[in-house]
Amino acid sequence: MASFRILTHPEHGTRAVKIGWSWPAFFFGLFWALYKRMWLLAASLFGFIVLSSVFIPATMEGQLISNVLFLGLNLTISMKGNQWYASLLETQGYQEQAQVSARNPDDALAVHANSQKASAADIRDHEQRGTHEQDLPVDHRDEQENRRDRNDGRDDDDNGDGDAGGKGGGNTSGTFIG
Repeated sequence: MASFRILTHPEHGTRAVKIGWSWPAFFFGLFWALYKRMWLLAASLFGFIVLSSVFIPATMEGQLISNVLFLGLNLTISMKGNQWYASLLETQGYQEQAQVSARNPDDALAVHANSQKASAADIRDHEQRGTHEQDLPVDHRDEQENRRDRNDGRDDDDNGDGDAGGKGGGNTSGTFIG
């Protein structure tokens, strides 16, 4: 799995930027920079291509020199490209919210969204429990916690016999039996 930086912008939403190596930047350097709207990098790459075609002779040795230079350039872009892209987003007003591990950017955004929902739900539950339980005497709080613990293990079926007459049929464990 890869690590991603989650960057958010108040108007433009959330983006996930991979940390580390970029294969698309390695194979499609100039086009990758244009796709990411990294205009300065794209112009620099284009200038390098033009200058190398003008100043490097069209011989076997010149071709070897050109290939080595382009390989070095592609390696640099691949190693630093995602970092440069994240920096560009930060200059546009994005702020880093988290770092998550995921297989791809879409999964990284989903993991971040789920963690945000879970933490918001935890805060809401804690606030609801805290204000309600503060009003109760100590012995009633213990009774309420015991009741909550007993209810966690209970099925939805009221009579417990697995009869199909209850809500949702006889199988209330959540397992589908086809």
